[in-house]
Amino acid sequence: MCTAAKEGYHCTIAFVIQMNGIHRVFPNEATVGKEDLEEMGTAMTLDLLEDGTGTMDYDGTVYDLTWDDSSITMEDVADFYTLEDGVLMLANADTEMVFERPGSVAAVTAPDEEEGEQTASSTAASIEDSWTVVPLASAQELVPYSCTEFSMNIPEGWSVKSSAMYTGMFHAIHVFDPENPVNQIFFMLKMEPLFSDENSRAMMALSSDLFGKCPILTNVSTQGVFEIFPQFADAMNATADYADIQTPYIADFSVTESFESTQGMSNVAISPSILRADFTQNGTTGEGMFTADVVPFAMGTGMGYYSVYNLTVLSAEKGTFQDWQPTLNKVLSSLNYTPEFQSFAMSQSNQAASTSQSLSQSASEMSDSIMSSWENRNRSQDIMSQKQSDATLGYERIVDTETGNIYKIDNGFTDWYDGSRYKSITDDQYTDSVEAVIHWK
Repeated sequence: MCTAAKEGYHCTIAFVIQMNGIHRVFPNEATVGKEDLEEMGTAMTLDLLEDGTGTMDYDGTVYDLTWDDSSITMEDVADFYTLEDGVLMLANADTEMVFERPGSVAAVTAPDEEEGEQTASSTAASIEDSWTVVPLASAQELVPYSCTEFSMNIPEGWSVKSSAMYTGMFHAIHVFDPENPVNQIFFMLKMEPLFSDENSRAMMALSSDLFGKCPILTNVSTQGVFEIFPQFADAMNATADYADIQTPYIADFSVTESFESTQGMSNVAISPSILRADFTQNGTTGEGMFTADVVPFAMGTGMGYYSVYNLTVLSAEKGTFQDWQPTLNKVLSSLNYTPEFQSFAMSQSNQAASTSQSLSQSASEMSDSIMSSWENRNRSQDIMSQKQSDATLGYERIVDTETGNIYKIDNGFTDWYDGSRYKSITDDQYTDSVEAVIHWK
């Protein structure tokens, strides 16, 4: 039955006819395809409306009809039909007619083929002919990027901003989508100072006005660092070393999940963690994974401060981070500092903060730790969030049972599609990444 029509889907379907057996007009038991009919100047369309009425237009002559779950009736003659994979087959004792929606190509079975020989893949192909597939940006291939200080693989078309070689252990890298900058990676080896109180900041500011711009860290933890990130960004942007890096202005930081951190400087850091959080950036709502190690120095001397190591941001626009996360992690894990830069940076580092591992390993460790945390996230939260996003944007999700790929597709597809290749996803599959968006209307 044309279930989709009952749900408000207007079945206007283009026509291909197939002969099976002796017919009054064509007694030679032939198959007549769409091109043959066009050469003959013959065309037919069906309009099946949801109220059980409709019309058949045969070479410009329009006939009224009625239809139900199994048959289409015109001039008191009822012909049975089937609807499968978007293909309507209308048959009587002599003739079988095959109808499809405009833009698709019907598969016509030759007279000597056995009934049912048409494969599911050919039917699926005819459905896909009418699709517009829009790959997600996160599915694009990564391309190599290199400079004096480092190399990495980035999404094509993205921008890379970084500080100069002479910033050494204070080196920062910002990789982002210029069309939507909230899709980004920000990685900084070390940032200091962050002060414990106003008195400490005032004392340090006597030696440099720049210190007076550095933030006070009242919540001494990874979370505390990101809660004051706008001040952190202002301090960075106030220096010539970072003026062009476009430090992300992460505001309204709201933690949704917290995970234990055991990498980097976590063994000497205060309250280290890997955080999943929502935030805003220049009016856009984002979500992502964040980490930073806060290490105290010279506390109790009046000149004490905090240093932040391995500050890492992986983020994307709210509702899309699930799809971007694997790509962002690959980008971060590909970061490789040059030997020249590593030698210079480590020579500038004080002994108390030195490690036995290379700087490139630090980035790789952060990537592994973030990936592990992501895999252990609260998936029920993701399921609810993804469903809300689909409802807002007008999508449903299907899985290709042959490839396992998951797609977002315009709402209503599963109302009329009754084939076997594409199925609605399960709740658990809402936590899997999406291959592409499909428009079929």
